[in-house]
Amino acid sequence: MRYLKHLSLLLLLSFLVGCAPMPNLPQSDDEGATSALYERSFETHVPNVAMLNLFFTQMPKGGDLHHHYTGSIYAETYLEWVKNKGWFIDSCTFKIVKVKGNETCKSVSVDELISNDTLYRKLLTLWSDKDFDNHSHEQLPPDSNFFNTFGYFSPISDQYMDVGLNIIKERALNENVSYIETMLSRVGVNSAEFFSAEEAKNINAALRHATTQEEVNALLDRISTVYTQNQSFDAKVHHFVSEVEHRHEGIDTENFTMRFQTYAVRVLEPLQVYTDLLAGYKAVLSSPLIVGVNIVAPENNTVAINDYTLHMRMFNYLVSHYPQVPHSLHAGELTIGMVEPKELLFHITQARKIAGADRIGHGVDIAYEKESLSLLKELKEHAAVEINLSSNEFILGVAGKEHPYTIYAAYGVPIVISTDDSGVSRDNLAHEYVLLASRYHPSYATIKTYVYNSINYSFLTPAEKAKVKIQLDKKFEVFEREMSTLAKNLK
Repeated sequence: MRYLKHLSLLLLLSFLVGCAPMPNLPQSDDEGATSALYERSFETHVPNVAMLNLFFTQMPKGGDLHHHYTGSIYAETYLEWVKNKGWFIDSCTFKIVKVKGNETCKSVSVDELISNDTLYRKLLTLWSDKDFDNHSHEQLPPDSNFFNTFGYFSPISDQYMDVGLNIIKERALNENVSYIETMLSRVGVNSAEFFSAEEAKNINAALRHATTQEEVNALLDRISTVYTQNQSFDAKVHHFVSEVEHRHEGIDTENFTMRFQTYAVRVLEPLQVYTDLLAGYKAVLSSPLIVGVNIVAPENNTVAINDYTLHMRMFNYLVSHYPQVPHSLHAGELTIGMVEPKELLFHITQARKIAGADRIGHGVDIAYEKESLSLLKELKEHAAVEINLSSNEFILGVAGKEHPYTIYAAYGVPIVISTDDSGVSRDNLAHEYVLLASRYHPSYATIKTYVYNSINYSFLTPAEKAKVKIQLDKKFEVFEREMSTLAKNLK
């Protein structure tokens, strides 16, 4: 009964969150006028999306804390890079071909591809989510279409990374975004260089058979010792750090900051996953530009499902050795029907309570988690949730009242709004705020809280956060003054 009472209260709060007033806080005249202008977009039954687009394009948006470098570059840009390289596109598979051969299908240049509208439009549907909903013929499931895009542009994605980072920066500046925290790449240490195939096979089997944190710790101690005693491991980490620092040159300005996360890929063998995580932690300790570690790839993948708890225990081990290194984890990017029901019961819970995640990426399956009520309290006090509305809708089919945003908001869990893969989804951060507003109608004060959350829960240093927040204060003063003027001129 007590559970039902708590659940009923939670559902009531989630229903009321869109219209519940915020606490009475002092407001400037311009801030009040800006809030009133925002509310004018909801005067009719259907929100005025055009006005919301204008409003959020102009609004300072703080930071974008959850996005992937490769998924943030548009397909058109990747094609420019393919052309620069003198590479080709296979006209059947739409894969990048570096050298023309005796292939069954003709390899075409980028110019030839673009001149053929049928081929060009087909490529855009495979390299991004473009026109997916317009198709009436047989096609891949949405999640497969989304994640397959990375395989198409992966050969070119890191060839012009310095250019790509500047493109992401320019887009951020155009959107009035002050800070971006980009999931860049793995460090690139190959476990096969340190362990024989037979050793790796035995280690992987032992890790997968371990049933307690203590057993996992003992195995990770042995692996870590091999890496600690081998100078080439540290050399590879330092090479990665040097590359990041080189590519970052000229990015930061007085009004803009970019930092990076590195990650492991959860669909690989356990030894390689741990190798990537350990290398990532050491990279964070080696450079102020690399601020966090993550784990990526489809959470519903068979390997990812089977090794999920093991991966969380790897983070638990690393947190105990490197407590100063922040980490945000993709967790709960699942929904009913996507996996067996038992897999919806614990992913976010373990990401926070075993792995100690500072932020949760996605967190969509919260309503299905067995310990959801205690988990909400845990998140409210110790972590933030990165909400990615566009990708959640496309990959999971979760949107509107099916999305757990209302639960998190009602409970007071810190929320940040982010893009995930804006190049694949073909949107931007302003669009994510438009979706948020048009679907849930949070107050302007609540939206400002989310903007400041994107700095408060970033992995910047305290001094860097203070600097960006002062800049954000000034930007909001300008924005609210402009919106106040706009409100006076609108009839």
